[in-house]
Amino acid sequence: MVVLVLLDGWGVAPASIANAITAAKTPTFLNLIKEYPVALLDAGDKSLNARYLTLGGGRELADENIEPEATLSSIIAAAGLKQAKVAETERFAALTHFFNGHHEDKFAQEDWKIISSKIGSKTIKPCLTMKRTAKEIIDSISSDDAPAFLAAAIPCLDLTAAGGDFLENKKAVEAVDKVLKDIFAAVSAKNGILIITAAGGNVEKSKDMAADFPDTERTSNPVPLIIVGSEFKGKTIGLADPLNSDLSSLTPAGTLADVAPTILKIMKLTQPSGMTGKSLVE
Repeated sequence: MVVLVLLDGWGVAPASIANAITAAKTPTFLNLIKEYPVALLDAGDKSLNARYLTLGGGRELADENIEPEATLSSIIAAAGLKQAKVAETERFAALTHFFNGHHEDKFAQEDWKIISSKIGSKTIKPCLTMKRTAKEIIDSISSDDAPAFLAAAIPCLDLTAAGGDFLENKKAVEAVDKVLKDIFAAVSAKNGILIITAAGGNVEKSKDMAADFPDTERTSNPVPLIIVGSEFKGKTIGLADPLNSDLSSLTPAGTLADVAPTILKIMKLTQPSGMTGKSLVE
């Protein structure tokens, strides 16, 4: 089993008074980057939908209207394997329509699970929705009929950042870290592989330092990539370790286009020629 978790809003930048990630307590994240291979990915400066298209298509796609030749989801489906997508309302189209390369319907043996951000007619806070999403992820992983591949979008940080409150951003980072601990435990119990990254950053730049105003815009900063699994523990897969757990000390080793090829390599599936990204594991 391979589980891809997209922590949208978790970008990488040097520590500063504007960086809610380095200001927060993140014991789970810090432990994972110490124990498992970690790298930075260049997220690029493009729309969110184009980033998801790039993630699923395995090639750089700056125009969200382009239809890739092949996608990670189509290859998994062609192999006859089960897969699932778990996303909150705000990321459902990104993780299904765009990640799947504009494919309108589910692929064979694919399941889509949407988590509403509302209770009745009331919109709930992003971190509360995240807990519901995490439960669905963990239930899917722990099921006797678990998919071979599961992709989940957790946009709590990206959505919280829209409020422009640095303290709330910091609390959201800590809440995401706690959820990550539970997901890691569920994947480990199944002896699976957990891949953590993001479609883009946000809360690592919560303030405009020049104007001293809140900065709520999605950034083009690099995002982390962590590959977690028993076979990868203690390894670097040829990539440098961050100095003193400071990811900002690293140079990006790839881009979002490398995520799909990396997953295909781990799942022992053939990468098609139309995917120009490269696997970051050998």
